[in-house]
Amino acid sequence: MDKAFTLDFAVPLVRWDFGRREKRFFIYGCMDGQIAHCANTGSMMGLHDAKGVWVTPYPADSGRKLLFGAEMLEMANGNLVGINTQLPNKLAKGAILAEMLPELEGDICTEVKLDAATRFDLKVGETWVEVKNVTLAEEDVALFPDAKTERGAKHLRELQKIVEAGGKAMQLYMVQRADCKMVKPADHVDAVYGAALRSAMNAGVQVVALGCTLTEQGIRVDRRLPVVV
Repeated sequence: MDKAFTLDFAVPLVRWDFGRREKRFFIYGCMDGQIAHCANTGSMMGLHDAKGVWVTPYPADSGRKLLFGAEMLEMANGNLVGINTQLPNKLAKGAILAEMLPELEGDICTEVKLDAATRFDLKVGETWVEVKNVTLAEEDVALFPDAKTERGAKHLRELQKIVEAGGKAMQLYMVQRADCKMVKPADHVDAVYGAALRSAMNAGVQVVALGCTLTEQGIRVDRRLPVVV
C-alpha cells in the first residue's frame, strides 16, 4: 500500500529500562523515580517481559501528577509496541484522511452516541466505526482481545444490529506493532468475543485491520492486514 499516515510525537521520547507495570495505570522504570502513566486498561498480555519503555516527558507546570506518559514498550527482540490507547482513534482518523480506507467516505465525527447506552469511536459519513488497539501477538499473528471484554462484544453486537437494520458499520483494528502479518480473534482469551466477531462479519459488518510501524519519532500507519476468523 502506497498511502500512509504518520503521527509524530510532540516531543522527543525518553527511554527507560522497563521495570514493571502496577495497577494497570503505572509503569516503572528500573531507576528510582521513574514512574509513567499508562493509558491502557487492557492486560497487556505478552508484553510484561519488555526490556525498555519509551515515555513522553511533560512540562513540570503541566498540572499532571506524573510527569511521564508511556507510549511504547521495547521487546527483547527490539520490536516496538504502542501501548497508548489514546492514539488509535487519532491514527484511524489520519488513515481515513490519507485515503487508506476507501470504504469510508464523508465527514468524520468522533465519540458519537448511537443511543443513551452506546457510543462509537467514529462515524464517517453514514458508517459507524469502532476502533480497537491491538498489542497481543503470537509469532506473526496479531490477536484481539488480550483480556475478556464484555464491552467489546457488545460493540460488535451493536454494529451487527446497525447493518441488519440497513445501515453501515465497521470494526477497525489498529495493530500498533510492525511484526504481524494478519489479525485473528483471540479465542483462547475470550471465546465470546470471537463468536461475536464472526457473527458480525457474517451479517455484513466490515472488519478491517491496519498495521503500524513505530519509531522514536512517531507512528506510521502503512499497511492493511487481513483479518482471519
